[in-house]
Amino acid sequence: MLVAIYEDGGEAYLRPLTLTRPAYALRCGASLIYEKVLASVEGQFIFYVRGSLLDVAREKLGGVGEVRALSDVRTLDRGEDLLLINGRWLFDRDLLELEEGVAVKNGEPTYAFIRRRSIDAILRGCGSIIEALEKAGRELGEREVAEAKLVRYPWDLVRYNRLELERDLEVLRRLKQWDEPRGEGVYMVGDREDIMVSGSARIYPCVVLDSTQGPIIVDDDAVIFPHSYIAGPCYIGRGSWIVGGRISSSSIGPMCRVGGEVEETIFQGFSNKYHAGFVGHSYVGEWVNLGALTTTSDLKNDYSVVRAPAAGKLVDTGMIKVGTFIGDHTKTSIGSLLSTGSVIGIMCNLVTSGEPYPKYIPSFTWYIRGRVWDWITIDQMMEAAERMMARRGAVMSEAEKRLYRDLYDETREERGRFAESLLTGRRGLCAKS
Repeated sequence: MLVAIYEDGGEAYLRPLTLTRPAYALRCGASLIYEKVLASVEGQFIFYVRGSLLDVAREKLGGVGEVRALSDVRTLDRGEDLLLINGRWLFDRDLLELEEGVAVKNGEPTYAFIRRRSIDAILRGCGSIIEALEKAGRELGEREVAEAKLVRYPWDLVRYNRLELERDLEVLRRLKQWDEPRGEGVYMVGDREDIMVSGSARIYPCVVLDSTQGPIIVDDDAVIFPHSYIAGPCYIGRGSWIVGGRISSSSIGPMCRVGGEVEETIFQGFSNKYHAGFVGHSYVGEWVNLGALTTTSDLKNDYSVVRAPAAGKLVDTGMIKVGTFIGDHTKTSIGSLLSTGSVIGIMCNLVTSGEPYPKYIPSFTWYIRGRVWDWITIDQMMEAAERMMARRGAVMSEAEKRLYRDLYDETREERGRFAESLLTGRRGLCAKS
């Protein structure tokens, strides 16, 4: 069977998290979205992606499967049955029925299964994956899958994270052999079978692992330092350090350094929150550094539903706890205060004036004490990013550099409007809650 994971126009509502990666490469639970498919379905994999991400995606995913542009639909006709999976679907094997047709959730395709005898007719005349899905729905029929979870906004990743953690940790439990924590002075609360530690991980004395609310996995080469409290469900990724504090119901991706208080939060990977400060109900991209005492607000004083920016509009999240969503390579200064339901773009540099930052800050913005520094070049920004990456032994590829240069140009007008709004006092979207 040929398995094709694609992204659709819905990725625009997930920005800035999807500016630098396909929607299916976002983390929810202990795994990236596409990893949930790989763990449950056998077949030959193709990843379909926007043209702007094609080169970067080939570097990241080329070892897992083919990477193709969304317009390259004829490559799907290989004389095999075809499974098309929406990259925003939090894949659930129990909901997958290999019955020809398109499965939808509230009118949005979740997946489609097409028998090899039908593929040529469905693909004929189609210029993209999206057109092929629309044609398959008309000719093969649609059926509603009400239980499917489609990620539409960044806060959906946080909304579903606890459930995905519990599902993913059960999968990980079966995939490899895990140990109990070793050494004196490690305190376990709850069922010991729900605390799973890699043999290469290290846990120091004066650590509490609490599985009463869900399982905990500490993955390969992770380190948990003294005076850390970990409450499940929780995943500590490969090579990450927990350097003290309270971490609860969170997903910490690979090679992070995390301390202080973290609640119901996802770290994509390779990011730092080393010091005191609270981050709750938030999503932190890659190569982010949160300065000491950086704190998110995730609850309004009047306990009302939070509205948050998405695709240029304020959207009612339907949630009373929503933190901050931070794009890759963004840095905050010490003492930074992040508003409830705020969104910070990629490669931003934020220095506090003592007041909370605006609710929305465009990508590549250097926001210094209430003003925009617009003389910082993209070359200077990338040099700073490369210095951070070097500390983890990583290098920014030429494809990534081209992507960041293109994104810098694409977001130039948005930054200009943001800077003008600060000067005129017309804060618009930035000021609303």
